[in-house]
Amino acid sequence: MQNLRDMARRRPLALGYFLIFLFTWPIDLAMAAQSQGRLPFDVPEALGLFVGYGFVLAAIIAAAIVGGLQEIGSLLRRYLIWRVGLAWYAIVLLLPPAVTLAAIGVDWLAGGMTPDFSQPFVRKLLPDELSLWVIAPFWLVFELLTNGEEIGWRGYILPRLLDRHNALVASLILWPVWAIWHVPKFLLAGTVGSAHAYPFWIFALNILAFTILLTWVFVHTRGSLLLATLFHAVSNTAVLCLPAVPGERAFYIMVALHCLIALIIVLAAGPNLGEYSTYAKLAPSHGESYHTDHAKES
Repeated sequence: MQNLRDMARRRPLALGYFLIFLFTWPIDLAMAAQSQGRLPFDVPEALGLFVGYGFVLAAIIAAAIVGGLQEIGSLLRRYLIWRVGLAWYAIVLLLPPAVTLAAIGVDWLAGGMTPDFSQPFVRKLLPDELSLWVIAPFWLVFELLTNGEEIGWRGYILPRLLDRHNALVASLILWPVWAIWHVPKFLLAGTVGSAHAYPFWIFALNILAFTILLTWVFVHTRGSLLLATLFHAVSNTAVLCLPAVPGERAFYIMVALHCLIALIIVLAAGPNLGEYSTYAKLAPSHGESYHTDHAKES
């Protein structure tokens, strides 16, 4: 047992990847198999809501094995980093819907159908009786409470990659793993599965752009998991609550715009994605306390 723990400590990234897939893929694969009628038993659909908590469990267990309570504290304190400037809140809250709306507008100007803002994709998931003014904030809160991906990808994995690589290379290493993690969602059949009813390579391109964008936000907000989680939640909410339906032209334009923005950031800011705080790395868990580091950055 001690040998296994020592090996895990020597390979914290491999440990993190392994635990993330261990605590999430069984549920997603079971849901996909059930949607295709390949399971001899029923899997409660509500179980899918708990996939995000698998990331929370994986990140905390990995942190505990690698560095004990101190490492867990460093991980969770990233949610308390909120004093990052109004500009970054504006980027996190406004960029995703702005890009989606721009894609819808470009599609319309290029001769597409007039967008029907009353029929976004989320209508396939929730009752028609609910107003979109109710659905949008509800879905945003739902994403914040149930989508635990960021504590795994940006909370545990990314800081360790940043300890070894610049921000762009760290993003390129994380990107394929994050993309592959979504494969079971493309195996879903039926209404919910149609959210991923488009080529996987298109999705992979979008994930590449989002990996760079999320790293850019993360490193410029002192490694804030709060801002990373909010950006992820706003992005998902914008896609679901605005009429850029997966598989239609406006959706593909949106993916192209995400890639263009990511490319502009890389070309303008360089491989470090601009000057950023070292707090995005693992420094707090390697000596100085959060409060000391926070004071230096303020």
